[in-house]
Amino acid sequence: MKKTIRSSRPFFSDEDIDDIVSDIKIALKEGRLRNGKNLQLFENMFNEYLDVKNGVTFDSDGNALEAALQYYKIKNKEVIVCTNSFISIPNSVVYSGGKPVFADIEEDTLSMDPDSLLDNISPKTKGVIVTHIAGFPNPKLNIIQEICRDKKLTLIEDATHAAGAFIDNKKVGTFSESSVFAFTPTKIITTGEGGFLATNDEKLSYYAKKLRYYGSGEGKTNFVNLGRHMLLPEISAILGVYQLKRIEEYIAKRNIIAKIYNEELSKIESLKTVKCDVNSRCSYYKYPLILGDSINKLQFTETLDKEYGIETGNIFYPPCHLQPVYQKMHNKNYSKNSLMVSERILSQTITLPIHVAMTEEDTRYVVDCIKCIIR
Repeated sequence: MKKTIRSSRPFFSDEDIDDIVSDIKIALKEGRLRNGKNLQLFENMFNEYLDVKNGVTFDSDGNALEAALQYYKIKNKEVIVCTNSFISIPNSVVYSGGKPVFADIEEDTLSMDPDSLLDNISPKTKGVIVTHIAGFPNPKLNIIQEICRDKKLTLIEDATHAAGAFIDNKKVGTFSESSVFAFTPTKIITTGEGGFLATNDEKLSYYAKKLRYYGSGEGKTNFVNLGRHMLLPEISAILGVYQLKRIEEYIAKRNIIAKIYNEELSKIESLKTVKCDVNSRCSYYKYPLILGDSINKLQFTETLDKEYGIETGNIFYPPCHLQPVYQKMHNKNYSKNSLMVSERILSQTITLPIHVAMTEEDTRYVVDCIKCIIR
């Protein structure tokens, strides 16, 4: 029997929906829809979850990242980012006045290659943004940290995929001066839209909180920096509170799905899975699957969709350096074969459905359908 399996989706239990509606009614009756008790509660809860002191909630992860980049004064400087990142990461560098420079990935991990990072450092380099792709902690993060310390570069973690992931029981997003998280609808937890700047730096926190309300200074009508309205609405914060209460449950469910995929798909010679390091926990925002050269990616994904009702995605193709916007505007000439590992591997990488609403039966259906196509 043909099912419909979405590649990703948010999940709210019936119990949580009832409680969320009740809290929204209270907020509506109180008439406080911005910068109220729910925003403060969610911000405090996520700070406690990460074990950081001064995190700040934003209406998007892009705005959270821009706040950090502006604080670090990257204008007219270069910031190295992994080409296997969502477009919002280099975009935030541009919006903050800097120039993104793209580093390649490692074939087995899909994560930033430290050797490529080293190759791209120049006298103009100010910082590095390392992405924990698909919820996999970068297994070479310690090497990247060492490079940044040695070269005196600011390190920012892009943890937008990786809420709840950890290395040696230390949460991803706490290995650097600052990090950003995302709460968009498909992420580990969602506030509808939203982001978070995690830091222990009290000065950065103060700057970010002022920047997110038009660059305000002391009082309500004194504005000292050029800012925008970047506050997370109260109703979004309410969603976040209930999602965060269940984050460990959600990550456990994603790991159960991933375990089934790992066990079954690793038996197929023409497929390659991405392994989570033994000392880490992956939050499995997405489940990457690398197709062998004998498999036509387009035909494979269309068959899964049209014949079996299984949606797939990718992370990320084309990679950032080949996106038309950066082909047109970038200061460095990136052409085909500039970052060869990314171009080759990501062109053959898809992502399989993984989300909390999936059942074990759904997961095994996906596996069985893949086996039917690859005989």
